[in-house]
Amino acid sequence: MLRPRKKRDMGGIPTSSMSDVAFLLLIFFLSTTKFDMKYGLGLVLPAPSTEETVKVRLKEDNLTRVMIDREGRIAVNDDIVPFEEVRDKIRSLVKDNPDMVISLKTDRQSNYNNMIIVLDQLRLAGAEKINLSTN
Repeated sequence: MLRPRKKRDMGGIPTSSMSDVAFLLLIFFLSTTKFDMKYGLGLVLPAPSTEETVKVRLKEDNLTRVMIDREGRIAVNDDIVPFEEVRDKIRSLVKDNPDMVISLKTDRQSNYNNMIIVLDQLRLAGAEKINLSTN
């Protein structure tokens, strides 16, 4: 007569504390990981207006247009200006007229970094009234 063999207990890995270990590892890695902080532009924006349509009229003498095209060329009042001379040109315009408003327009295909560099140059030149727009 054949007897069925007894199954031997092979032992196993206890999985009851596996979730605890995974949770502790997760907490450890989340608490020790250094996350990079992304900072935007440090601009102070004006308060929102209470009226629905506010239009400000500027005299042409108080407005300077700075345009960056898609190739990265910079034009100040329709005159192409090398990057190195932008700060000096704007500084002289702001010095002559303290109420000068700089309108900085960039082409949508232009490199974003170009706009940041020119904006920094405008601020270094002493321009406090800057209008940003896209084309």
